[in-house]
Amino acid sequence: MITQKLLSISLLGTEWILYLLVLLSVLSWAIIGERFYFLKKKQGNMDALTRKMEKFLHDGKWEELIALLEKDHSSSADVGRRIISYALKNGDAVEDYLSVVLSQEKLRLESRTAFLGTVVSIAPFLGLLGTVLGIINAFHGLSLSKQGENMVMAGISEALVATALGLFIAIPAAAAYNYFVRAIKKIVISSENFAQFLLISFPRKEERGAHVFAAQGK
Repeated sequence: MITQKLLSISLLGTEWILYLLVLLSVLSWAIIGERFYFLKKKQGNMDALTRKMEKFLHDGKWEELIALLEKDHSSSADVGRRIISYALKNGDAVEDYLSVVLSQEKLRLESRTAFLGTVVSIAPFLGLLGTVLGIINAFHGLSLSKQGENMVMAGISEALVATALGLFIAIPAAAAYNYFVRAIKKIVISSENFAQFLLISFPRKEERGAHVFAAQGK
């Protein structure tokens, strides 16, 4: 009884699995393209940015520095801007705030990449499921027909297309996922180093007070 019900389900065929695999392929390639462009923008050009910052750092023009960082779209500039803005207003527990900012930036960078990991995991199994269902169909058709081996071979060859398609989807998704994981790690480390560099250049609270007093005296 249960076997007959499962057989009737399996006889639905592999076509729906192929459509599902094609949908996964389209979505994964769209995410790969979008994430590649996004992470490239988030990497930025730190050498050029550092050169632009030198004068502001030397003169202690922190508001102008924040304005400069706002124009840059890199993660390092965004993290640096938030840290400097926080330090100017508070000055306490900056390291703790930096940890929070880095965690938030990491989550933003990792957005949608988890889907690629899911595709890598399930696409080969979906392909294998399609192949198994195709083989079941082929042998079931053989039991109802007198065409013999030719029908079985044709059914199996069609069923193997699902496995091939699953692997075809999973392989580039795996390569892209690993590339994005490494790129995100580099961006986060670069952002942390950049923020630490700004904090080292940032005057202590008493020094900032002296600068403000001197500016008012002028």
